[in-house]
Amino acid sequence: MKIAEDQLLRGGYARLNFGTIAKVLETTRANLHYHFGNKETLAIEVIREFSLRQIAGLKALHQAYRHDFHGFIAALDASFWPENPSDDQALNTCTMLALDTDLPEEVRDMSYNFYQQAEEIILAAISEAVADGEVRQDIDPKRETVRAHVMMMGLMTSIQHVSDKDVARSQMSGLLVEWAEGLR
Repeated sequence: MKIAEDQLLRGGYARLNFGTIAKVLETTRANLHYHFGNKETLAIEVIREFSLRQIAGLKALHQAYRHDFHGFIAALDASFWPENPSDDQALNTCTMLALDTDLPEEVRDMSYNFYQQAEEIILAAISEAVADGEVRQDIDPKRETVRAHVMMMGLMTSIQHVSDKDVARSQMSGLLVEWAEGLR
């Protein structure tokens, strides 16, 4: 599964290849087809596991900063800039997959579902911040959730198109924090 995930992370659905996976695992393509059936089934399993891990991480981050909205947003913003350069591939995966026109419908739906779950977590954090008085009472939590989501999508897609990650970090790091500060 890890090899298939790496292929998806590095090149999207088109890069997912039973032959390459079989070669790395020193097995046969037939063996992989026996276990997964086809490329679509393998992609579904990989995306399901990946999404579960990512959502669990976002939930854990939210829990760690419960009743500290600005700390949560700062930690979320920092997650866009991993210290290990290979980790930034994971950040872009769902964006890449959601935009991939060659994806099977079920895989595309899983990507959209991932974003819906992430929005629910952010909505909960914003709603709690309103209730706790950490942000202004006159904001619309649903609208601010959409704004945060759009900024996050913008960060993810922008990061993909900037060759120098240090330049990207210097120009874009902290945008979510600035948005959250504006809600005080």
